[in-house]
Amino acid sequence: MKQTTTHLICAPTMPGAARVEALLASPGDYVEVDAPLISLLLDGEQLLVHASTDGVIESFVVALNDEIGSDELLLMMEVEEPDSEWLTWVDGLPPVCETSLPVSASVEGTPEPVLQVTRTAASLAARLGVNLAEVQAGPQGVIDEAAVEAWVRQALGTRRS
Repeated sequence: MKQTTTHLICAPTMPGAARVEALLASPGDYVEVDAPLISLLLDGEQLLVHASTDGVIESFVVALNDEIGSDELLLMMEVEEPDSEWLTWVDGLPPVCETSLPVSASVEGTPEPVLQVTRTAASLAARLGVNLAEVQAGPQGVIDEAAVEAWVRQALGTRRS
């Protein structure tokens, strides 16, 4: 069974801010390795961001004329992974619901916060390994794709600092 992985495509390390000059592909497009994806303008010079591998453009997180910084997240691609047997070790394990762990008395009765999450945001968060409890909900109290993308941008920015 083919597995896909979400690849995060970021701006290169740059000495200053650049402007998004053109989006050279569209969500849903299949692109090959080294295909130009985004044209940036940095100090009057064109800088092309290329695909690191073959894949399908999932979504852009920048728009035309956006100012972006060094190493900032630009887009996400779905990349098909080669067939592997990495999940075969799961065979024979009991389903999670059949395994009951003891709950400490201090935890019992503690109300858990309820998260409202769109399906697409939950899917994106799962692929990227984002803990939804750390994501700030939008104005309506719902975590959507934009909220997950904002969290990833912030996490990438924090990591660079």
